[in-house]
Amino acid sequence: MDMKLLALTEGDAQKHLLVRISGTLSGFCDADTAFAEYPTLKALLPAFADALKTHTVIVLAIDAARYNATREKLCAALGLSAGVDRSLYARLAGNTELTAAEAEKLARVPKAAALFPNDDGLYTGLAVEKGKQTIVFLPLEENALSVVLKNGLAPFLMQRTVAAAPKREAPVQPDAAPNEIVRRTVEQLQKSNAKVAISSTPGAQIIRSLGAGTKGFDEYFLFTPHVEDKGDYSMTDYAALLAKSAKELSGAAFGACISDVCSAEGGSYVCVTVADDKTAVVRKLYQEDDETENSFLHDAAEELIELIGEKAEGKGMVGIEIADAPERKKGFLSRPAGKAVLAVGILLLAAAVAVSCYFLIRDRQLREAQATTQPAATTQPVETTIAPVLEDTVPISEFIYREMRTGVQEAPAETTTASGAGVAIDTTASAANTGDEIPSELLVNGRLLDAKEAVARMIEVEMDSTYNAEALKAQTVAIYTYLKYRNTNWKITGVTLAEDYSDEVYNAVRTVFGEYLSFNGAAAFTPFFRISAGRTAACETVFGTSYAYLRAADSISDRTEDGYYTELIFSADDVCAMVSAYDAAIVLGEDPATWLEVTEHDGAVDTGTGYVHTIRVGDRTISGLEFVDTVMAGKNLPSPCFAITYQPETNEFLFEIYGDGYGVGMSQRGADRMAATGAEYTEILSRYYSGAQLTV
Repeated sequence: MDMKLLALTEGDAQKHLLVRISGTLSGFCDADTAFAEYPTLKALLPAFADALKTHTVIVLAIDAARYNATREKLCAALGLSAGVDRSLYARLAGNTELTAAEAEKLARVPKAAALFPNDDGLYTGLAVEKGKQTIVFLPLEENALSVVLKNGLAPFLMQRTVAAAPKREAPVQPDAAPNEIVRRTVEQLQKSNAKVAISSTPGAQIIRSLGAGTKGFDEYFLFTPHVEDKGDYSMTDYAALLAKSAKELSGAAFGACISDVCSAEGGSYVCVTVADDKTAVVRKLYQEDDETENSFLHDAAEELIELIGEKAEGKGMVGIEIADAPERKKGFLSRPAGKAVLAVGILLLAAAVAVSCYFLIRDRQLREAQATTQPAATTQPVETTIAPVLEDTVPISEFIYREMRTGVQEAPAETTTASGAGVAIDTTASAANTGDEIPSELLVNGRLLDAKEAVARMIEVEMDSTYNAEALKAQTVAIYTYLKYRNTNWKITGVTLAEDYSDEVYNAVRTVFGEYLSFNGAAAFTPFFRISAGRTAACETVFGTSYAYLRAADSISDRTEDGYYTELIFSADDVCAMVSAYDAAIVLGEDPATWLEVTEHDGAVDTGTGYVHTIRVGDRTISGLEFVDTVMAGKNLPSPCFAITYQPETNEFLFEIYGDGYGVGMSQRGADRMAATGAEYTEILSRYYSGAQLTV
């Protein structure tokens, strides 16, 4: 399409939104998708007038504060007849901050316009026809834009592209023979009566070139824009998200993509991905030292095309493939210079709204229906007497940490109040839960409390009304799940309760109370903490126990949080005394530089620093957790993610510590950042407890 892109912006703060729009348009525009930016409407108008003379599609991106007024002015200047759109008015009327008159004014849009509304309709994108031209209005508003692009603009442009393009076979170049891998894959797609949609990343152009001259390629290979923002996703998750998005946008049987080239410790790599309704297979391909990027991407494109053929044929997807695997006789992996390929099978349930959303999400209508049976948002629970504050109570996140270390020291309330012997938590601990009845009361610190109120008071200790609602909902599910997981008949002793709680916290609790995460039919173990090191830790790294749904997960926004980085300095004499108090039999040696050495970590921060799995203390190797909890007891190391440097000039040890909390499970600040960018609580839970199932 012949496009002109114009933006009315308020400076660099909106650059990333323009980049997101450009990415969406890149699959449709015949030329560069860079925006021409203007600070005022007066400055923009001459460029808009010129574009009306020369381009068939004009895209206007307007900052949120001026969006609705500017849209109205320009539509009036174009002489477009307007009327109230009743569907849009219904969305706007649900916004309690708008009067009826304001909602009606915002709902006045050009007749026959294609509308791209977000949930509340406040920043509705739209496309209007003026003669042979199409003018598109897009809001530069963080939360609204994602919905407008994905659910509005991209499908609109795809329909126009399909309608405008007559069906035809790709012309055969005189000097080009059909690619054999492409030919086989097209034949398999024909047999399966399936099409594949390719996300229009830069590597997609290579797939187009490989398909030239192959009969049926244009019919069975579709190309879609990439409308998803990378955010905190790892590259493997993001590649799978793009593939899934391509499938959803096109209606094809499969979606696929080649990621951008990325650099890591192991070398440059790309991810190739194929997704259907339920699964995505991601293969990580590494570039060889002497290989050009163009050759590398060409090989990756062929590997993706082969993977599409395997998917269409219904072959099972492997876990890890090695370059010289004997059963692979053809294709990319069989070449002498083949690369190591990491193939990661990722479960994507059909209703999930993000690639890492491994939960079985029940229908939204069910959630809404459930909410209508709860008290209204302004209704408070039955008044109950709060238990007296115990001297040895801790926030629920710390409580979970203690029980992870020592086991559940509490028996069910109906059998005995004596302390149990304690059993270390494992994935079978809650298998004996008696049904899925939702409790109306909890026995907390010896007092019977309204269940929702008790959970709200637990949350208020760690999170409050400043957190976004979806983050508070995710926290509610995590706490409720852990209470169910303990299997002590809804009794818990030693948890700090806030004296009061906000309406925001209680409303979040009310909305999702009773929902929990399960794995293999049992309630899951759901720890959480304040701030990660930019990436959470797998449970076995910190605690030494493996859980399939507690894997390392990106939480990059945590790196910008207050409290992310801490420095502590201890003299050599202090360290010597601490080690001696821990175990006098440990031999440190004469040189303090040899006393402490991190021997294994997960690289959460960089190649030199991560969550510590093991550390050598003198002539003894112990776990990182043992070192933090026992050797450094009372020294307030905020996280088991640290690096140690001995400074000989001062005879001191510098501890550089990243994150706040043990790093396993959900980052509370990371959850809040996800919520602030539009993620629902189900997406947040899927990020941090990937593989668990949300159960009502």
